[in-house]
Order: sequence, then C-alpha cells, then structure tokens
Amino acid sequence: MFLSFLTSFSSAQSPSSNFSSERDYRYRMMQQRMLELSEKMGKVSGTEPIQLIDRNQSLLPERPKTEAQKSYDALPGPPVDPLPMPEETPWDAPVEYQSEVTRVQPTNQQIRGDYYFMPMIGLAVTSYTTYSFEQSDRKFHDELDGEWGNSIALTGGKRWENLMTYFRFSYQHQRYENNDFSSGIAGIHAEAEGMEESYSISFGGGYSVPLLNKLSTIGTLGIGTAWRRNSFNSDLYFTTFDSKGGSVTTNLGSPYSDFQSSMVFTYDLALGFEYFLAENFSSYFGYRMLGLTSNKDFEGSFQHLFELGAGANF
Repeated sequence: MFLSFLTSFSSAQSPSSNFSSERDYRYRMMQQRMLELSEKMGKVSGTEPIQLIDRNQSLLPERPKTEAQKSYDALPGPPVDPLPMPEETPWDAPVEYQSEVTRVQPTNQQIRGDYYFMPMIGLAVTSYTTYSFEQSDRKFHDELDGEWGNSIALTGGKRWENLMTYFRFSYQHQRYENNDFSSGIAGIHAEAEGMEESYSISFGGGYSVPLLNKLSTIGTLGIGTAWRRNSFNSDLYFTTFDSKGGSVTTNLGSPYSDFQSSMVFTYDLALGFEYFLAENFSSYFGYRMLGLTSNKDFEGSFQHLFELGAGANF
C-alpha cells in the first residue's frame, strides 16, 4: 500500500515519460549537496573533503527539457551550406617549393674561380722626380718631368668570394727631361735628361664588385720593394742679353753625368675593370699609381700606369 502511494505521488509530480530523468536529476542534486557539505566540513575541521568525481566538472545536470522545448528544438533552422571537402593530393604528385629569394648575385670566386694568373703591359705618363747636383761651384736643384714610359708585370693571386689577394713582379722604365734645369743663379741653367728603371716585387689585396655576370670592377692596394736605378746627363748654358733685348746662349762645356741605384720601398693603388672572356680566360684594363721612395740624390717618384692584361682563372 505504501509502494502504491509513492508511485501515485511520483505520477502526480511529473509525467510518466520523464520519471527516469527526474529521478536522475534529484539524485545528482543530493550528491552535489553532499559534496558541498563535505567541503565546508573539511574547511572547518582541516580534513580532506570527499572526492567522488572530477571536481573540475559540475555535478549539477541540466534540468530535463519540457515537451514544449523539445518541440521547439525539433523545428528546422536556417539553411547552412556544407563545408567543402578538402581535395586529396595523390602521393605521387610532385611537390613544388617557391623560394622567397628571387635573384642571388654570384660572387667573382663562383664566376671566375679560386685562383688567377694574369700578365700585364702598361703605359706610363705624367710622372716626375726631383734631383740635385753640384758643378763648377754651382748647386742645381729642380724637377725632371716624365716622358712616355712602359711597364711589364706578372700578377697572380687567390679569391675569397669578392675579396682577393695578389703577388706582382714588374719592371718599369721611364725617361725624364728638363730643358731649363735651374741653378738658382740668373742666366745659368742646364739642359738635363734622365732615365729611371725599377724592378719591383709587391703584394696586396682588394675587393671586386660584380656589375654583370661577365663584368666586374676591382680596387687593390699593395706594398713592396724595388731595385731603383736612375741616370742623369746635362749640359750647362749661360744666357746673356744684348742692348736690343736679344738673348745669346753660350755652352759652358763640362757636361755632367750621374748614375745611382738602391733598394727602395714601393706602394701602389689600382682601379680597373675585369671582363670574363670565355671558358677560364679574362681580360683587365685599369689605372695604377706606383710610388717609389728616394734613391740617394733622386727624391721619391710617382708613375701613373695604364695597364692592359689577359690571363687565366682556375
């Protein structure tokens, strides 16, 4: 009789279709209440509260939906286009990669090679030196202006990307003259000419900048030593003026000659262009300023060389 009473009471409280859901809901409510009480007691007594399930999840279930809510949820919603299915790529399809670097300029080492050897010939222009000498108790001191000269050189070296080093063996020849070599005394002068030769060994380094695949510009700086030899020849003249303003030049005779040589220090600066011809061959055209220190009575000299070369790369 008591069981029939409970059954009739449950039927009065909820619909028969929701009996199981309502019971589960009441059970979870009692379980949640028990855990809350256990947690409060644990805080008071300092003991560990009861842990029945993962405490990161709430024990409170959702209340069972009513028939009206179920009917509303069953209504159709707005149309939704399905997501496109991903295209399957066959395993044997080639994989293409695209680099962010669109163009890389190759270095001179990559274009021409690690080592090079290049003979050169050069033309010397606009150089000068200063010389002093004494004759007939007169001291002469003046500049000798450079005439056309020439040079021959053998160069070789190594490249590291766009950096380079070189060794240079060269011979330079230059002629000088001055038709009014001053003595510091009015009316007395000398017609002088001279010659300079040098055999030099130098080494240095530089940097090359590729302009095109076959053309690059080169700048180098080097130091070295040379055996420098100078010669000098002159005739003394005395110039007088007559009453009409004309000049009369008299050769005083006693021609003067001198010859000196010594080891000197050299330094050079070069700028030029190198063009890659074919296979392992390249050509060169550039300017080189060659400086030599003093050779006894001959002061330091400068030679301006325009060089042309052709060589091999390997």
